[in-house]
Amino acid sequence: MADLSYEDRTPYTLIMETIVEDEFSRLTYEADLKVLTITWKNKKLTFEEYKKPFNIALEFMTRKRVDNYISDIRDQGIISPEYRKWLQEVAMPEAAKAGLKRVVGVANVNIFKQYYINNVFQSAKKFGIPFKMFNTIEEAKKWFSEFEKG
Repeated sequence: MADLSYEDRTPYTLIMETIVEDEFSRLTYEADLKVLTITWKNKKLTFEEYKKPFNIALEFMTRKRVDNYISDIRDQGIISPEYRKWLQEVAMPEAAKAGLKRVVGVANVNIFKQYYINNVFQSAKKFGIPFKMFNTIEEAKKWFSEFEKG
């Protein structure tokens, strides 16, 4: 395997701390990019199972700086309007107050996910938080790394 020059290396390290993991989701933190990532692992979620990683993330944000957030919804099922409303009216405002600066969704989009994404996008916009969509977590991290260069 060829040795990469310094310029060719990924601009961030891959030191990831798992905060919590169960059969529904995994919440991780990477200090170098100040990024929290929720990776959804189950298509069917109760309201409590949906809220759990968000609530843990919000509590975590009181202890460590989090500028960036990724929600990997590739394996997440259809989210009910009740769940989405809670995200928009409770979790998003709390995250904005805690200093969240950027949000990324990682998805393979179908019509149901597109509706969910559009609603979350509108909510993030209300709080002045840029929201982008990418196909992979790596693309999202590359975008976040652009803000860490300054």
